[in-house]
Amino acid sequence: MHYFSLRNISIFSGMFLVFYGITTWMLLNLPGSSNMACVIGAYVTPINLITNLLLSFAIAATVVNMVEFSTKKSAFVSKSGVIGSALVFLTSFCASCTLPILASLGVGGFFSLISIYHGWFQILALSTCVYALVSSHKKVVNDCNICVL
Repeated sequence: MHYFSLRNISIFSGMFLVFYGITTWMLLNLPGSSNMACVIGAYVTPINLITNLLLSFAIAATVVNMVEFSTKKSAFVSKSGVIGSALVFLTSFCASCTLPILASLGVGGFFSLISIYHGWFQILALSTCVYALVSSHKKVVNDCNICVL
């Protein structure tokens, strides 16, 4: 399975730690609502931490799939390191395959940062990021009919 190569583990752990760190920092430092009062760190609850954990996992695994997809489809891939291979999908990709996935990640990441009606937006963010993960995994496993042409 492609998830267990050293490059993919490095990309996954980096993306996971960055996104989970940012969202947890925001939960700790931005004001939330608790008992109709604006309290710093009021959104630090076990449910929000688990949701952020799941979101970080879905986003990191999607980025790994996108890097794997770009290396599978590209003849000239940079072997310079993790950062070069992580950014290669921005320059060599099939637009019809990748743009819906990138849009889902962007929308999911944006919804995870909204604090008004936080629970509903977290559910929406998680569902769009899981869609991006499933869609990107299908692109790695199967051949795209548009890319083959």
